[in-house]
Amino acid sequence: MTSNELQPFIDAAKERGAADEFLATLLTRRGWPAGDVYTALGEWWERRTGVGVPARRSAAENARDAFLYLLAFSTLATWASALGSLWFQLIEYWVPDAVTSPHVYNFRSTVTLQMACILVALPVYLFVMRIILRETRANPERIESGVRKWLTYIALLLAATGVVCDLVTFVDFFLRGEITVRFVLKCAVVLAICGSIFWYYLGFLRGRSANRLFAGLAAAGAAAALLFGMSLAGTPGVQRHIEADFRRVQDLRSIAGAINGMTPPPRSLVEAAATRPALRIKDPETGRVYEYTLKDGKTFELCATFAAPDDLRARQYGSEFWSHPKGRACFAFEAGRPVPW
Repeated sequence: MTSNELQPFIDAAKERGAADEFLATLLTRRGWPAGDVYTALGEWWERRTGVGVPARRSAAENARDAFLYLLAFSTLATWASALGSLWFQLIEYWVPDAVTSPHVYNFRSTVTLQMACILVALPVYLFVMRIILRETRANPERIESGVRKWLTYIALLLAATGVVCDLVTFVDFFLRGEITVRFVLKCAVVLAICGSIFWYYLGFLRGRSANRLFAGLAAAGAAAALLFGMSLAGTPGVQRHIEADFRRVQDLRSIAGAINGMTPPPRSLVEAAATRPALRIKDPETGRVYEYTLKDGKTFELCATFAAPDDLRARQYGSEFWSHPKGRACFAFEAGRPVPW
């Protein structure tokens, strides 16, 4: 039997005032599958109203929504955190704090990593959000999607948490009298990023989102940070030369340490490399052996030709001893004394 065979009974019962709940219970207890019963009842109401019963969204649509929103929010978190971190690095570079001890780290690699996150995650985010917005315009019922609301509220919660924590930290430092220009600028960056995300998604949840304005602000903030970051980190070609200079300093430091441990000192770097096979004595770009001059029994000098001047504020290696101009630079060492780091 099919659900069509239930129609005569349902028609007769409904004419006598039988409720849908009574018919569903009666027929299922007589062994009819619940799906057939409700299908038959739905067909009866469609004939009476002239309107088809709306179909529930499929699980595939819900899963697709979940994928799109999770991808959007994960890329949002990636580029927003990278943008904030990049601005932090730029602020620390431009506004040094004499009280805070400087950190020795690879400034350029940190900046380029954040730039890479922005360049990849921001376009993906904008593309996915365009798909989401296009689908919600074509199917307005998707605005009421549970997946959309849950994930949007999570984004609002995280953005609001960032704003509150930023304000609490600002007030705390103000009460302690530790307000500095650098600190104020960092707080402004956090407030701008988290506040704009909160403002956008609050409107997005209400269906009044300023999509183009938010996209424009995000792109403008990212473009400015990328422009300044590129001016400090340099183009990929410049980066190549800077990394080569970093390698040269590492080589000279290793050579100086090795010579300090040799008695008597070697007459040439080739002689030093003969006893220390792992020692790198050649320039990474030109392949020429570094210059080595034995001054006397206690001092010696190492020289190399550098591709770019050393930037003390964006240093990739330790003390100022290794600061160098562009071109040929020499470093003097004294046997028995530790090699400067």
